[in-house]
Amino acid sequence: MSLHKIAVALPLEDKLLKPLYHWGEKYDWSEITEVDFIHVVKKNLTPIEFGIIEMPDEKTFREMVPTLEQHLKSEAQKIVPKNFKGKINFHVSKEFSPEDGIINSLKEFKSELLVLSTRGKHGFQGLFHSSFADKMMKYAPCDVYVVRPELAA
Repeated sequence: MSLHKIAVALPLEDKLLKPLYHWGEKYDWSEITEVDFIHVVKKNLTPIEFGIIEMPDEKTFREMVPTLEQHLKSEAQKIVPKNFKGKINFHVSKEFSPEDGIINSLKEFKSELLVLSTRGKHGFQGLFHSSFADKMMKYAPCDVYVVRPELAA
């Protein structure tokens, strides 16, 4: 099966970005016509004495978007080869659940593959944390390729 449209869930943390750089170097980009780089900012509600505060609020989020888009563009250059002839798109959104935000984006963009990196928590360490990668594998409307973290030498 040849893929034409892929999405990359792009994190902010260096530890999660480095495995994506290595994946991009090894991946066969010849059939890919479009890549969507997606980052979802987690929206939080905090109750206070006289109401609820949304963080980040709309104004703060709008101010964050240019910086986040620049980050996505900078990181994409480290993942996608320089000779890539396809179209590259960048998407930043804000959701209560980043997982739901990614899933909705995948449906909207009609992505055929989602690529993401994982922290690689296993056993007792991963027992009490819900895994972003696990949720994507269960609910994504397309195939999911999970890039494992680099092993410490």
